[in-house]
Amino acid sequence: MSRPAATLLLTFLLLAGSPAAFAQPDLYYTLTVDSSDLSGYDVTIRIEHAPRVFHLAMATHHEYDDRFWRFVTGFHASQPATFSRTDSALWSITTTTEDVVVSYRITLPPPAPLHFSHRPFLTSHGGLIGDLHSFMYIVEDIHAPCRLTLHLPPGWSSASGLDPFTTTPHLLDAPILIGYLHRWTFVVDGTPHEIVYLPSTPTLTFDTATLQNNIQKIVRTAHTIFTAFPYKHYTFLLEDASAGALEHGASVTIGATPSDLSTPNRSGIYEEIAHEFFHSWNGMSIQPPGYTPLNYGPQQLTTGLWFTEGFTMLYADLIARRTGLPTEDSTRLLHLTRLITRYYRDTGNSVLPPAKVSLADYVQPGPLGDYSASTHLQGELLGACLDFLIRDATFVETAALASGRRSLDDLMRNIFQKFGNKQPFTDSAIESATAAICKCNAAHTFFLDYLYEGKPIDFAAYLHLLGLRIQHDQPLARDPQGHPLPDTRVYSYMLRDDTSLRIGISNPNGCWAKAGLHTGDIITAIDNRPLHTRQDFQSVLRTLHIGDTALVQTIPSSPHTAGTTTQKKTGTNTVPVHISSYTTPLITITEDPAATPRQKHLFRAWSSGAPR
Repeated sequence: MSRPAATLLLTFLLLAGSPAAFAQPDLYYTLTVDSSDLSGYDVTIRIEHAPRVFHLAMATHHEYDDRFWRFVTGFHASQPATFSRTDSALWSITTTTEDVVVSYRITLPPPAPLHFSHRPFLTSHGGLIGDLHSFMYIVEDIHAPCRLTLHLPPGWSSASGLDPFTTTPHLLDAPILIGYLHRWTFVVDGTPHEIVYLPSTPTLTFDTATLQNNIQKIVRTAHTIFTAFPYKHYTFLLEDASAGALEHGASVTIGATPSDLSTPNRSGIYEEIAHEFFHSWNGMSIQPPGYTPLNYGPQQLTTGLWFTEGFTMLYADLIARRTGLPTEDSTRLLHLTRLITRYYRDTGNSVLPPAKVSLADYVQPGPLGDYSASTHLQGELLGACLDFLIRDATFVETAALASGRRSLDDLMRNIFQKFGNKQPFTDSAIESATAAICKCNAAHTFFLDYLYEGKPIDFAAYLHLLGLRIQHDQPLARDPQGHPLPDTRVYSYMLRDDTSLRIGISNPNGCWAKAGLHTGDIITAIDNRPLHTRQDFQSVLRTLHIGDTALVQTIPSSPHTAGTTTQKKTGTNTVPVHISSYTTPLITITEDPAATPRQKHLFRAWSSGAPR
């Protein structure tokens, strides 16, 4: 492969200090992008003081397992070292010398119709490289010191959250945006921040000053909650022609088209930025239980996403409100009403404990059986109710004593001080922190009922603290013209590495479950119409009406195979599903005419987004 006409060397010293007394490996990474061949990029690792036998692995992300080990080609170790691939993401190397050079190529997968911002890509104007999609690590010593050198095409620059004084887990957590980049910097509380944008066209068609101003607002507002940053510097990596976002310890990748940035009321881009940025505290610094720094096996699961994701959802909305940026709902009360409606719409939210829903969040369908639930939603509502509890327990009437009032902000700050960049949190630790802040027994009851025993949330009790009343009705679901809707509350999916189309049941009381279908059943046809794709399934659903009987040809699953590919494709059944109507929650929250001045004050403070 020809070298680029010009070479940009970008070297990061990733661990400082004097050499250790023992022969700890030193890793020198080189990543080369050749503009004449953008089908992938080349990686070389020179390992000094290499163990006689060691392993290199491609790490698995906790949230998105893209399995980039599938795209490793041309793996080679310099002689006299020998190597073998002992697992899909693991290579074993044996050597008789202290220095070993390993090289391989990441051959990028074909471009997808929708590109997600965290996945590597290359175009003629730039791309995304680095992190665990690119670099292997020594399994026996994940904290080995290392350097990175980038060889890029002429005129290209690079940006990342790499810290000059860190360890391998941080190298593998740092995506690198490269190409013809636009950059802006600002400082908050002495900490540098950078906004970097990779456009797909030479001309920027959005207001860059507004972008800078709004992101600065988000950073300053989040900082006031915690009073300290969990990083030494931070980089916002914005990509045109991409979607989605993913947080990292000192950076975030975000898909942000010019249209998104020009119409934030419609796109919700700043609420998404607030969400991912808040994760630099809640998720990256304050870590949930069950995760290890690096892992090359199956995705690691956690019971703590109700806090990590749910509370982050709450603060994404709240930060946007406090900064005056666009939000999805015009008021906090309207937002809360919509959340509670969703809570009851998917019955699993009120039946399944948050820990169980958390464990199923980043895996394939199946673990929740015939229920649908969201740990993000459960957690956001638990956070709202916990905020009500803390505000009520610490309220004082006298204005002179108002400094003693507390809110969820104080809990987040306390948790950050105790767990930030330290050991993972536990539910009991959050309970203890809540009890210390509110100085009340209600904290234990809250955690016992909703976290440990998984009871449905008693919204009426917590809304009453703010002088609010809730009414929950279950009318028939209707279309915009007022006609009852058929019960099509089912979905279809395919398991990874399997072509069988399966049905997903979201409500065990719906007509599909009553007919005897269960999540994981393989479906081959409905009314003799063959089903091969999810689009086929949706097309059939759109033809169904109340009173129809849909004949579903299926291969039943067992409770142990709903989320696996081990189900035997034998014994096709025809299941008649009698399509019925269904009810849907209608939630109304109003102010109680009998509310006390105390309750009215608490409601005004909460609805305004004020921290006290």
